[in-house]
Amino acid sequence: MTTKGFQEPWLGFLSDLDRKLSAPTTLVCMGGFVMTHGYGRPRQTVDLDTCALAPATQHKEIEYLAGEGSPLHRKYRLYIQYVTVATIPCDHLDRVTVIDSLQLQNLTLCALEAHDLALSKLERSQDRDIGDIQHLARHGHIHSSTLIERYHQEHRLYLLGGLHRYDRTLNLWLNLCWPDQYPA
Repeated sequence: MTTKGFQEPWLGFLSDLDRKLSAPTTLVCMGGFVMTHGYGRPRQTVDLDTCALAPATQHKEIEYLAGEGSPLHRKYRLYIQYVTVATIPCDHLDRVTVIDSLQLQNLTLCALEAHDLALSKLERSQDRDIGDIQHLARHGHIHSSTLIERYHQEHRLYLLGGLHRYDRTLNLWLNLCWPDQYPA
């Protein structure tokens, strides 16, 4: 995945973090950061949500250096947040892509593949999330057949609560993004 390049303050924040890391670290990114820097959705975000990092032993260092309340957070008003509440399709790590517009030594940023990113928003599905899904569909990053297949094969089994709620949300998304194929 190639982005158009990072602007300030993200460039400074990530460069400073890269210089301070004691070991090479890979972050699997999701949320608004990936929507903006990976899939071109023009919206603001002040956090970089990550669902995985390697090596896992770097979690404390990342939080200390760049988490909420850290010196880098105070300097740039940006922070990294480890997300534990989103459900992501089970094989998502097989499909992540490197965000390669940065020339960093220790920090590698990877992004969830677009269908995995979309499904990570299914449980919350707020207006901003729906706008993200519509953006991904409108720009050809997601396709209805892949979204449906991945939902049923890798995602639905891991959701908690009434599955009919998630089925309805997916049907709403399909109707909003592909109304000719999936009328209300």
